[in-house]
Amino acid sequence: MRLLQLKPHLDNKSLLQKMRNQDDVRLFQYWQIIYSVQSSPGKKAEEYGSLLGMSAAKIYRITTLYNKHGEAFDKQLNWGGRREQRSLLSYEQEVSLMKGLEKQAREGKVITMNDIKGIVEKKIGHAVSDDYLWDLFKRHNWKKKAPRPQHPKKDETKQQEFKKNSPGYWKPLSIQ
Repeated sequence: MRLLQLKPHLDNKSLLQKMRNQDDVRLFQYWQIIYSVQSSPGKKAEEYGSLLGMSAAKIYRITTLYNKHGEAFDKQLNWGGRREQRSLLSYEQEVSLMKGLEKQAREGKVITMNDIKGIVEKKIGHAVSDDYLWDLFKRHNWKKKAPRPQHPKKDETKQQEFKKNSPGYWKPLSIQ
């Protein structure tokens, strides 16, 4: 394992100030890594990791980004979240698609999941899973809204008769 070294982008006082001014816990930890490596150089990533409670891989990644980008390294962090290169549609394309669907819904056209799936598949050019559609709905704050289901053979007069003839209290069965 190699010993970590940092390029002198900032002095210790500036690093300490940067670390203390962070509102986000993750960014605080990342600046803490940089401060620790610069204030006590000549250790391996595993030693810093055990000292700070982080993995050696994270220590390597943060120090590499700092050496490459300087104090703007925290703008280069892109862990987690939605990756544009892996998505079927960009966020802007999704927004325009959902606005078109919302317009159809407001005009009174009933939009079912299968209708939306057909529109999305036509736009993308291949089949998509139901999970993709539910994720799409969630990203754009769409919720499933449907009327309460009713039986197709319901009879209102029989329901009213049942309500009138039902006892007004609950009576347990007698145990013998």
